[in-house]
Amino acid sequence: MTNATNLIRGLVALALVAALVGVIALNPIVMGVVGGVLWQRDYDNSLANAYGERNYERVCPEYKAASTWDRWFDSNLRLIGWCDRYIDRL
Repeated sequence: MTNATNLIRGLVALALVAALVGVIALNPIVMGVVGGVLWQRDYDNSLANAYGERNYERVCPEYKAASTWDRWFDSNLRLIGWCDRYIDRL
């Protein structure tokens, strides 16, 4: 009987923990924060992509002409590493 009692207590505890996690995870405040973080990440990526589309013709020729060594160790070229996506357009 003690094994059955322990099993029932364990299942009840597991159900309570699952319910608590569900209440916390589905809380509107938590969902709002998570949604805000995801929106901000997508917004920042869209701004970076828009900047790259506008400026690759002016910025990326220097990156294309540089050697791999310069791309790795020159701090200015390292900052424009996003030009890898646009080299085929130049």
